Amino acid sequence: MKKIFLMIVMIFFFIVGNASASGFIELGKEEEVKEYAPKMFIYEALRTWMIHDVSDYYEKKYEAKSVGFFGPKPEKIRIWIKDIKPNSSDRIHTHIVRVYLPYEKVIINDKKEMKAADTFIYAINANLLSSCPESGKSEKEIKLIHSYHKTVP
Repeated sequence: MKKIFLMIVMIFFFIVGNASASGFIELGKEEEVKEYAPKMFIYEALRTWMIHDVSDYYEKKYEAKSVGFFGPKPEKIRIWIKDIKPNSSDRIHTHIVRVYLPYEKVIINDKKEMKAADTFIYAINANLLSSCPESGKSEKEIKLIHSYHKTVP
């Protein structure tokens, strides 16, 4: 009996611990944004954060003093979106957005050239997506969850 109770408690903490670690409960299915206007609106709204995040990554990984990006072409940008419900009672974030950016060329320290692709996963508050970064209203409402970077030979 004690073993069963202990197993139930362990399972409960395992499930609750994993749910609270991510902080989000995903609702529904992830959908790709294929229409040009909404896709570019989301891209432009998140662009400031993506430029900052990707620049930080390349500066750290390649010990770069300068990084230049060429691309991506708008037709090659891919964006997916999914509704979420946070675990806490305050509903700051409303969606998970995944953005794939295939760069035609990345130049590091004005010397090294490479092709690269970056994927960013953000938790966002879609209601404040149109706020400009300088307003300060969107600082907490856009949170980088994860990013993936790969170079293409």
